[in-house]
Amino acid sequence: MLAVTTMQEQAARLMDLWSRLSAQHIALGCSCNMGGISVTLEDFERDIADYLWAESERLGRPDVVDFLLQPGPIESQDRAIRLILARIEEGEAIPEVADWLLPRMKKTLESFASLHGPTGGLT
Repeated sequence: MLAVTTMQEQAARLMDLWSRLSAQHIALGCSCNMGGISVTLEDFERDIADYLWAESERLGRPDVVDFLLQPGPIESQDRAIRLILARIEEGEAIPEVADWLLPRMKKTLESFASLHGPTGGLT
């Protein structure tokens, strides 16, 4: 189990990484120069949060489900990833919930970083 300050520090590092990444635009479409669309990574926040919610339900983690849905349904949460990380950083998550969420969030956000931007020094 991560120590409380370590959980909060990791949440803060992930928040910093996501804040830098989420404003970046990425192009979606084909490579045939026929165009495509440009979105920000911020557009994926609810998708990531929805994945965490679905995974916590699938793996039988009602404590994580309760934490994720406490602010309301995922689809109504503005900046869902930043909200989750801020709540962990502020100590609102019990250690078992943070221990479950942080490694998954770290892997996901670092994957986005490796594809679209800075790694933020996370290892």
